[in-house]
Amino acid sequence: MIGLTPAAEVVCPAIARGLLPDPNMTVDAWSDEHMIIPKESGANESGKYRTDRTPHAREVMRALSDSHPCKMVALMGASQMLKTQVGLNWFSCSVHQSPANFLWIMPTGKLAKRTSARVSKTIAAVPPVRERVAAPRSRDSVNTLDTKEYIGGSLYIVTAGAAANLSEIPARRVLFDEVDRAHANVNGEGDPVALAKARQTTFERNRKSYFPSSPTIAGRSIIEGLFKQGTRREALADCVHCGHEQPLVFERLQEDDAGCACYPCAECGAMMYETDKNRMFARGAWSIGVPGDGETESFTISAMFAPYGWLPWKSLLLEYRAARAKLDEGSDELMIVFYNTRLARCWERKKEQTKASELKERAGGYKLGTVPMGGLLLTGAVDTQIDRLELKVVSWGEGMEDWIVDYQVVWGSPAEQATWDKLDVLLKGKYRHAGGRDVGIAAVFIDSGGAHTNEVYNFTRTRQHRHIYAIKGASTSNKPILAVKPTLVDVNWMGKVMPHGAKMWLIGTDTAKDYLASRYSRADGPGATHFPEGLPDEYYDQLTAEYSVTVWKRGRKVRVWEKKKNDRNEAGDLMVYNLAAAHYLGLHKKTATQWQLVREIIVPSTPDLFSDPLSIDSPVTNPIAPVSTAAPLQAQEPWKPKPQSNQLPQPRRPVGRQW
Repeated sequence: MIGLTPAAEVVCPAIARGLLPDPNMTVDAWSDEHMIIPKESGANESGKYRTDRTPHAREVMRALSDSHPCKMVALMGASQMLKTQVGLNWFSCSVHQSPANFLWIMPTGKLAKRTSARVSKTIAAVPPVRERVAAPRSRDSVNTLDTKEYIGGSLYIVTAGAAANLSEIPARRVLFDEVDRAHANVNGEGDPVALAKARQTTFERNRKSYFPSSPTIAGRSIIEGLFKQGTRREALADCVHCGHEQPLVFERLQEDDAGCACYPCAECGAMMYETDKNRMFARGAWSIGVPGDGETESFTISAMFAPYGWLPWKSLLLEYRAARAKLDEGSDELMIVFYNTRLARCWERKKEQTKASELKERAGGYKLGTVPMGGLLLTGAVDTQIDRLELKVVSWGEGMEDWIVDYQVVWGSPAEQATWDKLDVLLKGKYRHAGGRDVGIAAVFIDSGGAHTNEVYNFTRTRQHRHIYAIKGASTSNKPILAVKPTLVDVNWMGKVMPHGAKMWLIGTDTAKDYLASRYSRADGPGATHFPEGLPDEYYDQLTAEYSVTVWKRGRKVRVWEKKKNDRNEAGDLMVYNLAAAHYLGLHKKTATQWQLVREIIVPSTPDLFSDPLSIDSPVTNPIAPVSTAAPLQAQEPWKPKPQSNQLPQPRRPVGRQW
């Protein structure tokens, strides 16, 4: 027919194009050729993207390229330094060259909406990406606020606040923006970084993840940990006078006689000024770093490397002086912001912490599983974990002096009744007192926080006559160690509270920690804590894992308790719960006369004809044997947990005796 092109002239070139290999440009080269910063994004410098404007971004983008062997890139950087724009470049290059599912995680929903809007504007501005992404109003594809489909995959923009967002989506590439602002434990399901990386399980060969973030407080910063496990490369600048490459240290920044900010070369001492930045940063140099874990490239860069025309050095000096003035007044909030967002450093708060070694040196004088002469009444506390229950028993004496009596671990999921049956037998057991009597546990508090709240309520509901109750830590500070009365937590089918249902006591955890920390230094007498032989070193590490720091909130000083994100503190929490149980029994209000009455019952003047006084070297006969006893428990053999394929591995063994 006249006017129609022969089919061969259309099909053959199309087949030839289809047989061509995918383009394999590095992210920085692709960005220089195709990337456009839309004016609608509000960026100060819109238009054609040029890596030469921020030269240090080149090495980061090369690490994100498919051709680079690393699996993860971590950037501990200042605000507005190589973060979101590098992420946009990486995403856009991926859509064009090697499309696959892309998971973009933000710490909050508000930031996720902003990121989605910026991604949409970038897609519309960059032709190679726009022609591959579904149109916003397409009927056949999806282009929404949190999902954008394209040829070969989809972009998912989610928040870190919901674990479900991280568990349902398989993705070859993951970008976790500002990971330090995310919760360290997503809905009790674990580390958000590990949850995010788990989405890449089926892409082990070619997976890639990017974690750009400013750090936070030392010991709690996720990005600091990722940086340390990688190559630890530091941004460098070249001296415009002698060519010596060097890091830029804020503390070396000076002002000349005219009040202009300047930086002295570490080699020749000559001054470099703001106008020298383009030549100082032209190479985008980084330090060689260290080998790291073999699959993580990590970088750190401060606002000292902001290009000329962005944040000037003079502004950094002014911000620091304002933060320093507040710090001198007692508030460290501005200095924390300056260190985190400008210097890309963690802030080390002054902290008060009991030393584990000092407590361990005091251990001895009695064996684990026995009650010394001074201990008169026993309390128990139980901590619920995903695969076990941990029990700690404490004996209390006059003046709230206490002795650690027992620490045991009951293996098994709290979701299974068998695990609670094991615990019930332990709570019914008795301990031999040094005076010869067998003493039972007077009250038990069980933590109802976490993923097994209903199981705790079910267990305590029918045992409240034995003074076994569920507890929960107060969310606000300065609460009493124990609430005035418990809270009814059972409701009927009409939604009304059941007066005879399960009860939950609220605990002022920070108040209890203050109380205990102020008394750990006492070696003997009222308020002192004593430790038996046989407790492992990890017990003392857990007991002292948390430390007290002073922060400013709403214009006033507040003491808060913190810990490093990877440290375990079960032993410390159980001590808090035992203290609350002692308050429930009213032990803190007993007079010397009342304690004497208890003593006469536990240690009678007339010896018990059916039990001999227990010396330190005597064998223990109570059902719950101490660690040092070689004989196995009678009920232990049938209760050994069976191996389960779905049981989560524990990075470290719990400190208690194993059931």
